[in-house]
Amino acid sequence: MAEYSIRFCLRTDKPKKRNGKFPIYLRVRVRDKETKIPTNLEVVPEHWDAKKNEPKYAALRTLLNKKREEIDMFADRMIADGQLLTIEAIKDFNSGKKIVSPERQSFISYFEEYIKRIEKFVEKGKKSKATIATYKTTIRLLKEFKNDFRICDMNLRIIEEFDSYLEEVKLNAPGGRRNKHKNIRTIISDIAKHGIPIKNPYVYFKIPQSGEKDVCLNLDEVEALRKLRPKFNHQSSEYKILQMFLFSCYCGLRFSDVIDLKWSNIGFDSSFIEKEMVKTKTKVKTPLYNQARTVVLELSKGQKLNNSTKVFYPYSASHVNNVLAKLITMAGIEKHITFHDARRTFATLLLQNNCGIYEVSKFLGHKSVLITQRYLKYDMSALYKSASKTEIFGKLKGFNS
Repeated sequence: MAEYSIRFCLRTDKPKKRNGKFPIYLRVRVRDKETKIPTNLEVVPEHWDAKKNEPKYAALRTLLNKKREEIDMFADRMIADGQLLTIEAIKDFNSGKKIVSPERQSFISYFEEYIKRIEKFVEKGKKSKATIATYKTTIRLLKEFKNDFRICDMNLRIIEEFDSYLEEVKLNAPGGRRNKHKNIRTIISDIAKHGIPIKNPYVYFKIPQSGEKDVCLNLDEVEALRKLRPKFNHQSSEYKILQMFLFSCYCGLRFSDVIDLKWSNIGFDSSFIEKEMVKTKTKVKTPLYNQARTVVLELSKGQKLNNSTKVFYPYSASHVNNVLAKLITMAGIEKHITFHDARRTFATLLLQNNCGIYEVSKFLGHKSVLITQRYLKYDMSALYKSASKTEIFGKLKGFNS
């Protein structure tokens, strides 16, 4: 499909003028957007060739063709210069407005245009819905941080301040911040590919690494949190969020899956939780250990446990992490913990207690054991314990069980 197209159209949907004529417009399409632009020319219906979609008389066709050629030349020049052609740019050119140089256009608008461009690749299987969702989350947070700024305003200070906003206000762990920076870096690269001058602050900014500050809780710390429960009324958000976090520590579900969990997903007879993960749209099956069972049974209040109602509460991630930070402090834990660390806690504690990495990987819903391996670095003693179980190659020296 061509990047843009222009054709004539007679606007019979507009009121007929006193002289019996209808206005002629140019129907302009740029990628997946379309608009109608007035030509300030008009014609009576009988002088319009509906089959060819053009005036029957040469004089009027010449005037219309001139207008189309002007827009064609403008569009071709923008594309040749590597600039991003938009409906708005064509409308401004047609109306005689001064064209704003590409680098002085909105960074946010360009970001939104980019998302629309790549959304069409989802159906072709070249992009996943999860990828699109990540971009939309990034642009939403970017708007919250800074309403808008021009492409030429992009600099190191904006990136550094945005990173601080993610860490201190939104309580994003390094892994979460990393994904958002990668999204912005991709947009900057796309802008540069279109020949629009832009500074790349990522030359000087080190993107946070997944696991750089990622932590998990040990068993004593999980117990310290559990002992906070009597301090809160069961209807308080503190108690509800504490229960949600503990539940995730006991079963390894992500925040999005805990929020989305339905009673029908919980197999009280099979002792397994089965659901489609929100992030990847793949199935996960994780054990319903007794501590996780206790949490959800308290919430059941005698209702049927096989319906499609939600188990937990529709809190936002930012609210949950804000409350969780207070709970962590109350428990005397000196770690920066977010809700996602419950998932890491679940995996690490299982590995420390001789559960195989293959099984843990399946419980987490990972596509590959390689993804799960990064949890091992938090306590290498789990590897030594596992290795010490066998003497097939002789005893493991230097390890105190």
